[in-house]
Amino acid sequence: MIKRIVLTGGPGSGKTSVLEKIDQVFTAQGFKVVIIDETASYLINHGIKPFGDGAVDMVDFQELVMRMQLAKEEVFDRAVKMLPNENVLIIYDRGTIDNRAYINEQEFEEVLARLNHVKDIAELMNKYDLVINLVSREDFYTTENNKARSEDVTSALELGKKTLKVWLGHPKVKIVLPKDQLEDKIKEVLNEINKLLNLKQVKRQEKYLVDLSKTDIDYIKENGTSVEIEQVYLQSSDDVEKRIRKVKMGNSYTYYMSVYKVLEDGTKVIVSEKQIDSKVYDSLLEFKDERYSVVKKRRYYFTYQGEYFYLDVFANDNDLGIMEINVTEDEKVLVPDFVAVIDQVTKDSKYSNKSMALIKPVVKKVLQND
Repeated sequence: MIKRIVLTGGPGSGKTSVLEKIDQVFTAQGFKVVIIDETASYLINHGIKPFGDGAVDMVDFQELVMRMQLAKEEVFDRAVKMLPNENVLIIYDRGTIDNRAYINEQEFEEVLARLNHVKDIAELMNKYDLVINLVSREDFYTTENNKARSEDVTSALELGKKTLKVWLGHPKVKIVLPKDQLEDKIKEVLNEINKLLNLKQVKRQEKYLVDLSKTDIDYIKENGTSVEIEQVYLQSSDDVEKRIRKVKMGNSYTYYMSVYKVLEDGTKVIVSEKQIDSKVYDSLLEFKDERYSVVKKRRYYFTYQGEYFYLDVFANDNDLGIMEINVTEDEKVLVPDFVAVIDQVTKDSKYSNKSMALIKPVVKKVLQND
């Protein structure tokens, strides 16, 4: 088993201490822990920097960071496959997507264009199994443990917010808020990694019906990110659900196939989920279940009080949306104050995507039949 985890966050968020503890704890559990050091700091500490005397242009610097980061990831990916230990934990002190926090989207696209062998944003992002974002706190910020830091505390906190935002859209982002004691922050990180390694399913998914006319969509757009999704249900037996998805992030597309086992009480248990290519996706469209329409929606990813939400707005309904959050059994959900929730519909099967695809239009018709 090889798991790839990005540890990210603003300057002074505690990454160095957390990395040391991850290495110690999971090595003791029998994992081979491989930590890939932060690339930007390495370059800066060796005299290549985008500030001060002899500075290089910021876009040029991010190109250098990206080239080195990708080369390191490729080498370590190859190396871990040569190891006798089958259980490997690769921890990245920042990943390729972190570069987006330092330049604008057009400049980031330019960086990718310069690397003609590179991948689009979605493919870069989906390489990692988990992203843990450590949130900084003003009174903990210091430059003493990293000579590459040049930001003042205000800039550092703002950079932390940008860093979190560029990772929104990844399916597994865990936000670790500041704690009075660093040990508590470390414990939360270790717990999240344990969940991933034990392959534990999320205990529950909370789902809410949302009034879009009273929801601050502009705030969500400004502070979050979004993707376009087309979801198609395939022919299958009644106790199995098969679906394929096309996801557009920026100008790039990724494709997925998921298979669920449907239990007698209607609960779905995931059997498999994998990324496929466009050719496989197109070939599977031949097996579309014609009882269901294609679900077309825009999914907004955003955060609130350290939790990771997403809001689905369907193409044929501008009035009502569905907001979801994945939580463990003991977590309490705090609903964002900028989202106008009509009702909690977690256990209402009418609001599953598949049920809504059976009835057109997607949401309005469901409500009319209540």
